Amino acid sequence: MQRMGMVLERGGPQAFDCHVLGDPCIVWDEDIGRYRMFYFAQRREGENEINTIGQAIAAEEGLSIPRSWVKHGPIKLLNPEALKSDWGTHKPWVLSDAYHPNRAVKLHDQYWLFSSTFQEKKKVIHVARAPALTGPWTVQEKPIIDRGAPADADGLHADTPTAFWFEKRQEILIFYMAFPAQAQRNHPHSPFGSSSCAAVMKPTELVATKLGPVIQPINEHGHRSYGWIGGLHLLPATGKGWWATLGGSPTPPVSPSESEHMREPSPAQTGWSFTPEAWPVRGWRVEPNPITNVDRLEPEALAEGEGHNLWRHHVLIDGEGKRLAIYYNTGAYGEERLFGRTANL
Repeated sequence: MQRMGMVLERGGPQAFDCHVLGDPCIVWDEDIGRYRMFYFAQRREGENEINTIGQAIAAEEGLSIPRSWVKHGPIKLLNPEALKSDWGTHKPWVLSDAYHPNRAVKLHDQYWLFSSTFQEKKKVIHVARAPALTGPWTVQEKPIIDRGAPADADGLHADTPTAFWFEKRQEILIFYMAFPAQAQRNHPHSPFGSSSCAAVMKPTELVATKLGPVIQPINEHGHRSYGWIGGLHLLPATGKGWWATLGGSPTPPVSPSESEHMREPSPAQTGWSFTPEAWPVRGWRVEPNPITNVDRLEPEALAEGEGHNLWRHHVLIDGEGKRLAIYYNTGAYGEERLFGRTANL
């Protein structure tokens, strides 16, 4: 893949995105004829995080891969108090058409924006809705996915959502990172490692029905996802089945009692996964090699600030279906910026 270099820089001192900028979700905004990016933004004050969702708009019109982006500040929530959050909401994802990548879906004249919300320093998943991608967004007070029971795969956090509309089924399929509070028997080699869980819902429902883990830490020592599983970005395969970018790490996390906050130890890397199933909640095969190896970054990438971790990869496919771009945040913890790479399809 060819390096694009840094795509978006963190904001200046005291800006809403001065410490972390990453976890992008890019969709076509038909109202302006450009791509719109939503991203995770963070500012810290001492021990406290102030998390929010930023947005940027492609500098160029049209469906080609943008060469540059222009920030447009944080999104506007009409009722932020509905989040009942101490540290805000982040890791955004706009409901997308499963069969048409980067195409936002409108249901009942509303776009849907999913995000991870801190409640008492534990994460749940909320949804907000708006008649336009510019917002303003109205938060549904009840989490669409709440934490599970202590022994469940998502007993500690429900985090990092991605959501896809399957029109023929008239259902929304949601993938999310599930962090356990208690040791998991199904992957004893990494008992506190996160899994990828799925949930499904109808547009008229307020809460998604959990389907449980669909991908768990891989029991192959040295595998890039031996320790934990990250966010999943679903893409239709040519012919049959589905591809997905899937994050993870070969390093198992310790128990929450030993380290409450370090649930995703380095190195975070992302690679490809595939399932031949029409309904992509089973049959996943996780490729062992990452798209980019954090230990083999080019000297120019290291000089520009890449390294430590290569977080959630978002894929943008151009309008002609000839090229793709992958956007990812990288850098030391709490100092991440957005970078990109491109390749021919």
